[in-house]
Amino acid sequence: MKRKGKKSARGIVLQLAIALPLLTILFALLSAKLILEEMIGEEYAGMCVCIYTALVAFLLCLYCAIRMPQKKILWGILTAIGYLCLLLLSNLLFFGIGYGHILPVSACILGAGLIGSVLGAAKRRKYA
Repeated sequence: MKRKGKKSARGIVLQLAIALPLLTILFALLSAKLILEEMIGEEYAGMCVCIYTALVAFLLCLYCAIRMPQKKILWGILTAIGYLCLLLLSNLLFFGIGYGHILPVSACILGAGLIGSVLGAAKRRKYA
């Protein structure tokens, strides 16, 4: 029997599995809108991809590290690795193109995921 208020890792993983593609699509549509309205030049499309994938990785790794009951940094880093694998597989399956120029995007995802995991796992001090 579960205690009231006990965190379930399965529920958090399900929330992350839903939020990963939704946030990615949301930020991709936002950056496409900015490019089409010529607020951002087309030559900056690669930079936009790095920025929004890093932002998604940071937010979700931070959320995962805050919500998990144990091994917070490990779960946050696994979230970033899972997000990177999701992007690599979707790139191959939907577009059928190779993995050229993947190094900057993967570095952004793993770096932002590590920062989010460490910040989420940090102990919060309670001040009286």
